[in-house]
Amino acid sequence: MRRFHLLLVLLLTSSLTASLYAQFNIKNRMGEELLNPWAGGLDACQFGRMDLDGDGKKDLLVFDRRGNRLLTYLNKGSQGEIYYDLAPQYVSFFPVFNEWVIFTDYDGDGFEDIFTYSQGWAGIKVYRHLGTYPPDFELVVTPYLTSFQGGGYVNILATNADYPALYDVDQDGDLDLLSFWSLGTFIELHTNRSMELYGHADSLVYERTDFCWGRVAENEETNEMYLDTCLFKQSSLAAGRTNRHRGATFGVKDLNNDGLPELMLADVDYPGITMFTNGGTVDQALMIHQDTAFPSNSTPVRLFSMPLPYFTDINNDGLSDMLVSPFDPNYEVTENVNNVWLYLNEGTENEPDFRLVQKDFLQEEMLDFGSGAYPLLADLDGDGSNDLLVGNWGTYQFSWYVGGTLFSRQQSHLSYFKGFSTESTDVFQLENSNYGNLFSKNLRGLYPAAGDLNGDGLTDLLVGNELGTVIYLQQQANGIFWEAAESFMQIDVGSYSAPQLFDLDRDGILDLIVGKKDGTISFYAGSETTIGIIFNLVTDYLGEVNVTDFNLSYDGFSTPKFFRTAEDETLLLVGSEQGKLYLFEDIDDNLEGAFQASGRFEELFGFPAAQSDRGMRTAVEVLPPDDKGIHPLIVGNYSGGLEFFNGTAEVLPGFMSPDNLHELRLSPNPTSNKVIIEIPSRLQQPLSVEVFTLSGELIRQYRMDMETPVFEIDLTGFNPGVYLLRLNHPEAVFFGKIIKL
Repeated sequence: MRRFHLLLVLLLTSSLTASLYAQFNIKNRMGEELLNPWAGGLDACQFGRMDLDGDGKKDLLVFDRRGNRLLTYLNKGSQGEIYYDLAPQYVSFFPVFNEWVIFTDYDGDGFEDIFTYSQGWAGIKVYRHLGTYPPDFELVVTPYLTSFQGGGYVNILATNADYPALYDVDQDGDLDLLSFWSLGTFIELHTNRSMELYGHADSLVYERTDFCWGRVAENEETNEMYLDTCLFKQSSLAAGRTNRHRGATFGVKDLNNDGLPELMLADVDYPGITMFTNGGTVDQALMIHQDTAFPSNSTPVRLFSMPLPYFTDINNDGLSDMLVSPFDPNYEVTENVNNVWLYLNEGTENEPDFRLVQKDFLQEEMLDFGSGAYPLLADLDGDGSNDLLVGNWGTYQFSWYVGGTLFSRQQSHLSYFKGFSTESTDVFQLENSNYGNLFSKNLRGLYPAAGDLNGDGLTDLLVGNELGTVIYLQQQANGIFWEAAESFMQIDVGSYSAPQLFDLDRDGILDLIVGKKDGTISFYAGSETTIGIIFNLVTDYLGEVNVTDFNLSYDGFSTPKFFRTAEDETLLLVGSEQGKLYLFEDIDDNLEGAFQASGRFEELFGFPAAQSDRGMRTAVEVLPPDDKGIHPLIVGNYSGGLEFFNGTAEVLPGFMSPDNLHELRLSPNPTSNKVIIEIPSRLQQPLSVEVFTLSGELIRQYRMDMETPVFEIDLTGFNPGVYLLRLNHPEAVFFGKIIKL
């Protein structure tokens, strides 16, 4: 019995070891660069199709509600092929969207128009495509779309948490609209009367014709749905409530070739999609069956939270496939990695068979760190080339419910890309997705700054975080760090510290500048001592800078980056919560005064200030100027990705292939107290060994030298159980399992 139990443990730990590999993003893509590394990341996406360049192919539009970012891709695929080329030059032809958008041809001219959330009006505004290449649009409905109901035309209520559906329900050639009733759990049908009144589809004249479309109702407290239920049963469902919980997404498509649209519905705080089979008629929909694990013939959708389905032909075979991504407006609960699921249609157009083929559509070819991306360029390994280090707000781990409320764990980490140059370009190659071993701290918002703080010639790190403190990581050698202080010099700026090390006062000593959640900047002057640089607070309101937009928020999330121009002038570029990059001048010899907002954005960065809104919670790295005085920029945003302006570099996602993953030789194993690690003889440099729990929590780290080929770990004090070991080396990673008796 004991032997069987031990075998079971080993099998389980094999699976968990594989999970640990995945947790740290070790990919088998040796030497294969990302196609669109600087696309900017994806978090909570909606999709559309539109011919952007007039070649007759429908190109791909991706709208990420995190920061209201639009990405445009040209369709370069042949029949049956998926090939989309990022084409950001088309973004400027579109209006600005907020929260959600639907691309659909309402007037039947062959060009997709735009329905989008009307911010401030809880309604829908509409843009008409003018039939040009590149596209041009005319705002034809503002501030909101109306429908005849209750004796007059009133606003069709649309919130930022509900995604309506536009579909020709009555099959007369114009687009009708489905949305939830504002005070209940029922679906309203707003019928478009354009064809009846004018004989064409280019008008948007709506009338509410059904307050309980499909005779289906949603429970007001959960995602439970009821069939053959209408208004007269509301009291039994509402249980005394007068307002339903906000948040639902609609998908509408005929799935069984009977000419009637099925309904796909997802609910806020829940990961699945329910499909309702329509057994009614064109004039009177009736949902007769619900599939709560859609698509049940394949891998069901399970994406926290509130997944939104979109049906379109992705692989150019003439059949509608399905894309799914989270829609939840709460940016703290949604899955933010592997969250664009692609299902290809292996059936027919009206009897589709959706099969999951990919969970990271488009994301696989870009840098995407979950939510938030805080870039830093520094020579961390001392080889003379700048490396790329990226912090993030958090990477999704798991979700749970407390009293019916959804919570999700997001944990931050640092990703290290070694930098080197070839004859044609600069290259960054992923080597470590848990640089400094900070993942186990269960923090959010890890934000790195680099500089030699103890005078040993090695680059050290200061890392800000959500607590407002600063972690000090001191480099020992060759990129191996140990934590010298969890709360460096007791610095505390409140919350979300964003540090920079920079000689601001020009005294030859690094100073510490810290952005923070309230939008202001703190300044700590550096002074040299026998033990290294110490920092003393000068002001919590440096330059009287505050990047908070009080019309939208009480927070600013300032991320300062001081830099010097080719003329040695000190300037400041600051990222912000709302995404705008702020530029300040009048800094030299004015550290006690107010910095001035600068209008030199295009002169310094090559694009106008109007294009400096890069999403949400931006952070920036400023590179030295080129021969024209233009500074390249790397800009991170809350979608978890990076953009590179006025420059580029190839990115290799990681050198760890199965050949680089090796088993450690451990003895005795199982053991009651000590275990011996046999060190491979070729690893002739200082190494680190980490011990993890099965859940991936780092609980112990050891540093070793290479004087002997073995290393002993004392397990005294460890609880009985199974632990994972990882030995880190630049050319390989070694894993092992310890069973503590």
